[in-house]
Amino acid sequence: MEDQIYIACAAFAVYAMFVVGALGSFLPVLPGPLLAGVALFGFKVFVPSVPISWLLVWVGVAVALIAQFLDFITTYIGVKKFGATWRGAFGAFVGVFVGIFIPPPLVWIFLAPFVFALAFEWIGGASFRDATKAGFGAFIGSLAASVLKFVMVVFLALWFTLELGRVFV
Repeated sequence: MEDQIYIACAAFAVYAMFVVGALGSFLPVLPGPLLAGVALFGFKVFVPSVPISWLLVWVGVAVALIAQFLDFITTYIGVKKFGATWRGAFGAFVGVFVGIFIPPPLVWIFLAPFVFALAFEWIGGASFRDATKAGFGAFIGSLAASVLKFVMVVFLALWFTLELGRVFV
């Protein structure tokens, strides 16, 4: 009975980290998928009596690492798809960092890449129309990164649930 309570509390803690991780996909202050990956690793290490697979744990860690780069990669792809130069791409990267520190961060993590890509392109000599396109690409890329990170956390939560269900059925 004590083991069941211990396992249930540990699983609850992992699910709490998944919820925080899902929120962290959209809130720049919280490294969402990283929290989910750490939670899976912690569960495997501290609850060895529950045989969740090491594959799940390592996929969780890999997802956490990949997700850290998604903000930059998808923003860059978005900017380049909409015709930006290196100035717009650099402005979008600056915007991702700056957006974290401008209140409210949930708004600015998406708007700052737009504003900075637009500004850097415009200052670099692009027309306002072309600079706006580059900014829109940065916005789309930043939004895509958040959605992908959210999907990653949900995927890990579902896989964890399936593995737990296999143990308790």
